[in-house]
Amino acid sequence: MEANEVHSVHFKEQRSFFQWISFFIPYFYTIGIILIVGWMITSSSILGYQTLKTNPEAFLFQNSVPGQSTNSKYPSSSGAYNNNMKNTVTVSAAQDTWLNIVVKPFIEPQFNKIILRGLFLLLVWMLLFLVIPVAFARLKKFKLFNLEFEVEDKELAVIQTVEISGGKAKLMAYLTSDHAAGKILDFLTADSSIMYQEALEYFLKEIQVGYFCHFNSSFSFSIDIGTFPENLIDLVEESKECGEAVTKNKVDNDLIFKKNYLVYHFSFNGIEFVTVLSSYSYQFDIFDKYLIGLLHNVLNKNVENIEYMVALTSPTNVETG
Repeated sequence: MEANEVHSVHFKEQRSFFQWISFFIPYFYTIGIILIVGWMITSSSILGYQTLKTNPEAFLFQNSVPGQSTNSKYPSSSGAYNNNMKNTVTVSAAQDTWLNIVVKPFIEPQFNKIILRGLFLLLVWMLLFLVIPVAFARLKKFKLFNLEFEVEDKELAVIQTVEISGGKAKLMAYLTSDHAAGKILDFLTADSSIMYQEALEYFLKEIQVGYFCHFNSSFSFSIDIGTFPENLIDLVEESKECGEAVTKNKVDNDLIFKKNYLVYHFSFNGIEFVTVLSSYSYQFDIFDKYLIGLLHNVLNKNVENIEYMVALTSPTNVETG
């Protein structure tokens, strides 16, 4: 395989619609709370300013403006009206209950109405997002009055870890099987050489499909030759020094604009390659490092063995022997 026959290859991961939803919902939740609290502060400030200008005493004690009564709007000369109002006040006083006496003074002031409306909106906003599980993916326990929400995911996480580890072990077994070695013959060219890069792409796609089908995880991969990504130079150098795959995961996996990386540097026929796996959501672990390292080592060994056997059995070598 000549150097001018190889080229960098990239297979990109697409972020799903639900990943975008999961990313933006906490921001919507926070923005909603800020808007509600902002409305409460603004409304209270405007009301306080207007009250302070008209009646400082009412602003200080939060009571009704003194000197104003319901009858002040109407002319006092109307005796019939005054008699009707007296009768109405008598009936209203009789109908007042202890609940009205206790609650009405509390809810009548405009300032209290603003606070109560704001608290009600906050309660509705919180309950709305509690019914959207993706907004509280890390919620462990939440209690509101007599309602209690609890997520028991520790046991589930352990089971998933075991299943994923077992699945990766099966992929390792597949890569070292005779079936995988036989697949390499599909990339044998007319000049008795193996298209190494195409074979590597094939097995990386197999792993990519396996991760998506069995682990519900996706990643992008690229095979870079000669020129390597500038943002990964440190990882490339580290992989080159230690001779194995290295990983770099995000501190906060919910950051959708950043990626997790797995980088493996290797050489074949004097050509330097770098295989890069990246994912927005999947965090690479030590099993992934072993899996990618095993893939390259097994592929190198099988390609060399096949090319050697083909060279031995070629007509030219047979006639020479």
